[in-house]
Amino acid sequence: MQPLKFINKTLVIIFIFIAGASFIPLDTASAFSASISEKTTGEPYPHILKKQTFELNTRNIKVLTSQGKYLWMGTGRGVIRYDTHTLQDYEVYDNQNHLLSNGIFSITFDSQNLPWIGTYGGGLSHLNVDHWKNYNTPQGLNDAFVYDIEFDNNILWLATWSGVNRVTGNPSERKNWQSFTVESTEGGLIDDWVYAVEIESAEKIWFGTESGVSSLHNGKWQAFNHKDGLGASYEQVQRENQGTMSLFQGQHHSAQASPSIPNLQTSDYRPNYVVSMLLDEKNRLWIGTWGGGLSLLDTQTLTFRNFTVKDGLPGNFILSLKPDKSGNLWIGTNDGLSRFDGRTFQNFSAINGLKSKFIFSIEATSDHSLWIGGNGSLTRLILAPETGIPLNIK
Repeated sequence: MQPLKFINKTLVIIFIFIAGASFIPLDTASAFSASISEKTTGEPYPHILKKQTFELNTRNIKVLTSQGKYLWMGTGRGVIRYDTHTLQDYEVYDNQNHLLSNGIFSITFDSQNLPWIGTYGGGLSHLNVDHWKNYNTPQGLNDAFVYDIEFDNNILWLATWSGVNRVTGNPSERKNWQSFTVESTEGGLIDDWVYAVEIESAEKIWFGTESGVSSLHNGKWQAFNHKDGLGASYEQVQRENQGTMSLFQGQHHSAQASPSIPNLQTSDYRPNYVVSMLLDEKNRLWIGTWGGGLSLLDTQTLTFRNFTVKDGLPGNFILSLKPDKSGNLWIGTNDGLSRFDGRTFQNFSAINGLKSKFIFSIEATSDHSLWIGGNGSLTRLILAPETGIPLNIK
């Protein structure tokens, strides 16, 4: 295929067809529900993957979210809405036509299936049919940097770099905005740099921050960090983490991680730093840390279990988490992709055909596609419906 170019846009996408299948409608993936073995192992995947790869003229793909036939991509140069049925239909939203910032942190859909977009420095943007509405600090937003967006029915939760916002009702009305910070919660919110929100129920919300995890349950706050068990010890990860920061600085950090994942330019181990977070259907909270591996919090007993390279992971920097329809957990790390079935971390890398070492975003859809966002590239794998194992080149 010939390169596909956006006229008068800042993005250029090149489509490389390696192997594929016909597309069927997309949907949201089921939650991870597998039981966890007392001892886990890791193994490299032994085959070359059957895949499609797209190269993007952008630093990385921070967000992947599906909406019917569309795949929405959040990049360092705006949002791309890609029609997966045609393979050639793209729409780009950036600061030249709708958004206030090209740096995209999050994309979420409300109950009417309308997109809400969290940006780097441009606040919160909402598309209602053909009309865009931007919300920023004058409307009540704590901060112009919106890292995560979650809906609890009609309640909107926003993770920002100056605390958390809760919006009830019309966000255009200032009275509907509520702010939570370290100061206003008397330390219940453990840090004002908030990166993730997960909703366990209407009464219990979880927040991942730069200094650990906090919960809000029936008006009461509780905080957890490394001293409570979050993140593996430095002795467990020290050897594997050596030299990792130079790779981030060369491929990601010097270009976008400074704004995208700040305050990490020199540290190869910050177990309290929550980079990704996922609540599964068993109400287990999976927490991706910066260099401290993958943490699992039992939200009933409030006990942690940590997984590192020594337990089978390919890397200790956990950048993204996503379940698939077959009951597997997919994990994006600094050293490739991993599929976890509760017992084995099956690891994928350049040897299997992946283009990017860093896996910043993952989306699993009901047509058994797994979309993987890396450094300047997007990859689609086809998963076997029964097992969730990727198809291979014969």
